[in-house]
Amino acid sequence: MGKCCSVCVSDSNGERDRRSSQQQTTTSLTSNQHNIDSAKHKLAKTSDKGFFVKPKNNSPKIVRTLSFPRQELDEGKILSLFAKYKDDAEDSILADGMEKFCQDLGVDPTEFVVLVLAWKFDASQMCRFTRKEFIDGCKAVKADSIKGLQNKFPELEEEVAKDVEKFKDLYRFTFKFGLDVEEGQRALPTSIAIALWKLVFSKKPPLVLEKWFAYLGQREVRGISRDTWNMFWNFTETIDSDFTNYDDSEAWPSLFDDFVEYERERSTESCPIEEKHKNGLVKEL
Repeated sequence: MGKCCSVCVSDSNGERDRRSSQQQTTTSLTSNQHNIDSAKHKLAKTSDKGFFVKPKNNSPKIVRTLSFPRQELDEGKILSLFAKYKDDAEDSILADGMEKFCQDLGVDPTEFVVLVLAWKFDASQMCRFTRKEFIDGCKAVKADSIKGLQNKFPELEEEVAKDVEKFKDLYRFTFKFGLDVEEGQRALPTSIAIALWKLVFSKKPPLVLEKWFAYLGQREVRGISRDTWNMFWNFTETIDSDFTNYDDSEAWPSLFDDFVEYERERSTESCPIEEKHKNGLVKEL
């Protein structure tokens, strides 16, 4: 047999290479399919056991936060402020120091916000802040300077204007605040009570307030007890200005019974004769 030409040899080699390449491809596909089937089998076994593991996300999370400078109170500034107004002979701010303190704050001592500030400081009596009351009070309102206290005024007034319970607490505090502790007072002199009622109700005076003051003056009531003081707020909140819903069989102080009776009699006297006949206040002869 003669030898093949170079072309035949080349074709024969090419055919072998092609068959070899196809065999490798088939083997690779078979291997990949085996890997896939194996992975599915493992996942099925894992799922049967009730576990499921999420793939980890290695991408970094971007967390955006807003940071604000924290305002720390300087107790040294509070102590310096106290020392500026403190009395020379006593470790407290007394009348003269209180007057200067109010001047620097730009308020009159008889303003409502001063009463609210005294309430926040838990002052034990008028015209006086002890060292502890002043320091604790500044911390309570979060202020350590005159400017800081001034900036808190709107917030303090809004606090008692919007929260009935806080206003009620302020109202009850006012009675204790007005007592002369050194004199051992247990009731407020009527003149002091009226001044404090005007102050605590200065933002929203009850309709009966002026009538109440007139009655106290006309009857020359000498003092207001704690019970009368506290119940008067309840009275203004529940009783109509014409007293039609007042029931004297309820547990009101006797002073309120007398006040309502007095006002009803005055109302009857000022009522026109036609209205008296209409309401049965005047009997026909």
